[in-house]
Amino acid sequence: MSPKKNIRSFGKTCDYLLDPARRQKEMGNSQLIVDAAEISGVNFHSVAWRNIRFINCDFMGGYEIKLSELAHCIFENCRFAAIINWGIATSVRFVRCQAGGRSNVIDVRGSSNVHFESCAFIGTDPEPNNWGGIGSRGDVTFVDCKAKWFDLAGYTKLVLDRCETQDVGIWTDSAANSGPGHESAAVEIRNSTLRGSFNMAASDMQSLKIQDTVLETMKLRSAIVKGDVLIETVKAGYIDANVKKARSLRIRNSQILGNGKQIFDTYAGAIRFIEVDSVVFGGDLHSEPVTIAGGFSLKSADRISNVNESITITNSTIPSLDAAYLNTRQLVLKNSNLVRVDISNGRIADLEISGSNIGGKLNAQGTQAARQKVDLSAGTVFGRIDQLEGSNIKLPPRSER
Repeated sequence: MSPKKNIRSFGKTCDYLLDPARRQKEMGNSQLIVDAAEISGVNFHSVAWRNIRFINCDFMGGYEIKLSELAHCIFENCRFAAIINWGIATSVRFVRCQAGGRSNVIDVRGSSNVHFESCAFIGTDPEPNNWGGIGSRGDVTFVDCKAKWFDLAGYTKLVLDRCETQDVGIWTDSAANSGPGHESAAVEIRNSTLRGSFNMAASDMQSLKIQDTVLETMKLRSAIVKGDVLIETVKAGYIDANVKKARSLRIRNSQILGNGKQIFDTYAGAIRFIEVDSVVFGGDLHSEPVTIAGGFSLKSADRISNVNESITITNSTIPSLDAAYLNTRQLVLKNSNLVRVDISNGRIADLEISGSNIGGKLNAQGTQAARQKVDLSAGTVFGRIDQLEGSNIKLPPRSER
């Protein structure tokens, strides 16, 4: 940050920031402009900042800015190396601003319409415990922003549009933070590039939508999603989708190529509806399988989930699929190309396998299907191993396939 005059030397401008009532009396509703100031060393506590334009200002220090309200303000080309609480923020824009280190710039619940445009948030330490954070405890939008080693906060809605990140986390509200009345964020990510790890593990969300985005590693382990998860037109490395709860998970028109070892994992017993359509999964028989499994236990009835309604996989390519120990009303595997499929030890009310090529191995040991339509005529039988011990699944005789 370049040297600037401290805000204390700005005379009436500083007075107006400290005493909004005086500003209103002397300026009326005119916009206050603060240009090229270093804002530090003064406590702005329990005051309201309204209709202010900050240009090329440096915000420094810790806990010196703790407002009651920030409304209809704009920050242009400003830099933040501070811990700031804006109070209730309403209709606030940050344009070409920067935050770094362990800065924490946030508002309180009840905030709304906070926008960051062409901003950069760059930490100095890859250790997440040493990251800074920025965003809103209301709804927030990041457009054309860059972030590295930083947390992005949004409590009711969080949108990333045309953003670039590397090793960042999402910060949402939670029951542990705010009690049973906590917020759940609707998270939308579109037209973005997410390098390294994008961490949403243990987040609490209303919904999650990721579209037209390239990402390396996405972590959703133990996240709670009250509504739907949609992943569409995405090119991904590894996705850990082991959410604690979600109404649905839909993946469409995407490539999930893995990281050389892991590709995709989710616990089917936590999600009501799972749909995979027109997805190419990477990996080979030496990689870990694509895992959409779980919900039934041979050991204990207490470990059986009654959540899943349906799992539908269509028009997709999966070298190795682990769908073992399912407890679902419907499993459909249709018009897809696979080498190795494991649907062992499951309980399936309605099973359909049709129009699909399973070229290497089908393991259905121990699986019981109340109703079944299994037609493997679309693929070759030569070299394929079928394991059906303890299962009621019936395959046509090899001569008929």
